[in-house]
Amino acid sequence: MKNNILYFILFLLFSTYSIGQQFQIGDRVNPKSKQFKLLDYSPSMKVHTYLYVDKIKEKYLFDRRVGEILICLKNGVVVTTIYNLKLNTDEHRIANSTLKKVNKAVGKELSLVPHNSYAITKGNNFVSLKICNTPLTFDQPRLVYLTTIKYSILMP
Repeated sequence: MKNNILYFILFLLFSTYSIGQQFQIGDRVNPKSKQFKLLDYSPSMKVHTYLYVDKIKEKYLFDRRVGEILICLKNGVVVTTIYNLKLNTDEHRIANSTLKKVNKAVGKELSLVPHNSYAITKGNNFVSLKICNTPLTFDQPRLVYLTTIKYSILMP
């Protein structure tokens, strides 16, 4: 009983520190609702990628306006979250203030990796923060906050 209460408290704390994300690794999601649009399917990993198309309730993450939210599901469970955050005017590097907020939410300091990106592996999860302009960001320059389960765990 004591352990259950402790786990519940830890869950509440983690939920608070994750800055009210609508989707977290391990959440069960029903993608058949009108809230999602199927974008891709990976047969090798059996993972579906969806775009959240409903009204975004939490309009800001790390004091940045949320552009798009993508989630990847395996057997109805969230294995990846991708938050495309809008950039400030003429922004080409990740601001220290944003990095500090992400570090606080993750509970560890992300490390600088090539191409002005930041990343960390925490347990079985991988977290990254990067500015890019790719099909993943719908060809818009975005600050991408990605959390995912390690690739080795996703493999069948």
